[in-house]
Amino acid sequence: MIELEYFRQVRTDMSLRGPMRNETGMTLIEVMIAVVITLVIIAAAFSMLILSQKTTIATGQVADTQQNVRLAMELLAQDVKLASFNYVANAPSAPTVGTCSVLNGAVPMPVGIRPNDKTPAGADNGPDGISMVVPVLADVVTPWVLSANVGGTGPDPVPFNLLPMSAAAITDMASQGLTAGSVVSIAGAGARTVQTVNATSIQLASNFEGKFPAGSTVFLLQCVTYAISTAPAVCGAGSSTCLTRNGVAFVDGVEDIQFAYGCDGCSVVAPNPVAKDGVIDEIDGVNPTAGPSANDFVTNSPWNLSPMTPDKIKQVQVIIVARQVTPDQGFSDTNASGLNSNGPVIVSDHNPSADPGYNATSYSHQRRRVLMRVIQPRNM
Repeated sequence: MIELEYFRQVRTDMSLRGPMRNETGMTLIEVMIAVVITLVIIAAAFSMLILSQKTTIATGQVADTQQNVRLAMELLAQDVKLASFNYVANAPSAPTVGTCSVLNGAVPMPVGIRPNDKTPAGADNGPDGISMVVPVLADVVTPWVLSANVGGTGPDPVPFNLLPMSAAAITDMASQGLTAGSVVSIAGAGARTVQTVNATSIQLASNFEGKFPAGSTVFLLQCVTYAISTAPAVCGAGSSTCLTRNGVAFVDGVEDIQFAYGCDGCSVVAPNPVAKDGVIDEIDGVNPTAGPSANDFVTNSPWNLSPMTPDKIKQVQVIIVARQVTPDQGFSDTNASGLNSNGPVIVSDHNPSADPGYNATSYSHQRRRVLMRVIQPRNM
């Protein structure tokens, strides 16, 4: 009886273990294949992630470069439009504003625009520059206006050299640079050198002839100079090249700026008249009846000998080249820099390959954007 019971128990245990004999797991080869497939999928996902990240960075750099070149053009155009500001530089009484002058032979001559061509006698091997007389456009606390009428009350103006102004206006102008030796203009009608700054008036070094009512604006004139800098101390750690205004970094990433000038009265060669006629001089002789062409803009000139003097300038052609602030790393899985420029970007008479220290390899690692505009100074 005991043996029969034991036999039944054995059969029961064997029947319970029977189905387990048919269960099977993954072999080592199958596990290795699964691991390889998983790694391939992960690698592909990482490649797509890296490509997406680099594309995002590159797109952002392209947008920043485009924004920089447009910003540089807008800021520069604002000053070019105001250049001279009715400042008659060739008048006998015209004072020199800052460094805005050229040598007429050996005599300094004040100018409203001073072209700073890199190489006036030929092709440039670097960026140009420009200097201009413009009013200080600051957010003033108190309006800079005359506090009383000047020039007399009769039919003919009485010469004067004292500008009555409120103490608050004088203080505000002083905070923006007004001092003895500064140059001011009344309503943009002329310019005089400041002799003394008083508490409630400005004493001029020479008389002003005219009549101006109380409330006429008094402008403080300045000479601003635009140039390109590559000095780390100027551009800062974020950019290796920048556009400067009076030596202060203005826009990052701007590496080249070129100027050419439309002139009225610089050439008397036919079909140009002997005197000014309000039309840009015909220089290249190509289809003169169609109006000024790109080659009618003067690129190379020292602008210090008649008839090629700055007071004849009527239009300014500006070309700005901006590059991305940092080179991107291409679109591969490596950290190799991408090749974005096939060759030097040549604008006007400047070929960067002629610049000192030009390196074709490093040059090709950064994208560039070029913007050109012809600007009409309002007061020239």
